[in-house]
Amino acid sequence: MSGFMLLVGAVSLGVYTQQEADAFIGAQHWNESGWYVDGGLKVGYSGFYCLCECNATAEGVFCKGGGLKPDHSKVADFLAVYSQTADLMWTGSVIAYNTPSPFTDTFRQRVPGGPANYTGTSPGPSGFVWRGYMTGVDCTYKTDCGSLCTTDQYKSWVANC
Repeated sequence: MSGFMLLVGAVSLGVYTQQEADAFIGAQHWNESGWYVDGGLKVGYSGFYCLCECNATAEGVFCKGGGLKPDHSKVADFLAVYSQTADLMWTGSVIAYNTPSPFTDTFRQRVPGGPANYTGTSPGPSGFVWRGYMTGVDCTYKTDCGSLCTTDQYKSWVANC
């Protein structure tokens, strides 16, 4: 039943494969701009999105990883879930934790691990909103996430680069 999709209205119920999950594992580069309650508009900052392990279930693809600044200091740890929608796009929701300003991101992309656009929010008195894009999983950035990702899944991805 790999790849089978049952459509009910606008909701899709998929059977996800480990091959799809594996496609999300790896390193990506992100660029974004955002508006901060305490700091105004900030334009063109970047870093690395690292998914260290991902697993498929009947309900979606679940991943764990983190984000790094260009100097490789940690932004936050991430938990992510991805699913395919009725229009055959992939959407993802990410929560950031172990950070002074927890936030959420919502991703949209054509293929697992491919380039993505995303929107993020962090509520509260020092909140912020942002919009950005990611390169998609790219071996060019494998060493950038190496200190954060020490899982067998990530090591396997690096070995196949």
